[in-house]
Amino acid sequence: MRTCVELRGSISVAHKPAFSPTWSRVHGHDYYITVGICKEGYHEVVVDASAAGDRFKELLAKLDGKYLASSSEQTPLSADEVYIVPCEAKGVSGECLAKHIADLMGATWVRVCESAYASPCFYFER
Repeated sequence: MRTCVELRGSISVAHKPAFSPTWSRVHGHDYYITVGICKEGYHEVVVDASAAGDRFKELLAKLDGKYLASSSEQTPLSADEVYIVPCEAKGVSGECLAKHIADLMGATWVRVCESAYASPCFYFER
């Protein structure tokens, strides 16, 4: 058993996953993101939810409206238009984005879902 606090938010971003023959063009997504911060067992307070929410809002503001580039990708865009995600693939995957958000938030798990009907969600859990 564990006790968790969930934080939810959304961003609109673009990326070019060159590793995908189907999606290797620049395109955008509206992502719904849920972050879970958990402790094993029952706890009346897992984390200061207000402080964690503020950190999450700050992170989402840095990502929103940006082109997501992997650390191995070159882009002609200016630095203020790009957010670099530390991914080895040529382009940012949903899985890599979920792990990056988990790392920055100190989260137990993160779910990144594309907003379109029947679209995938990407999940990372520690």
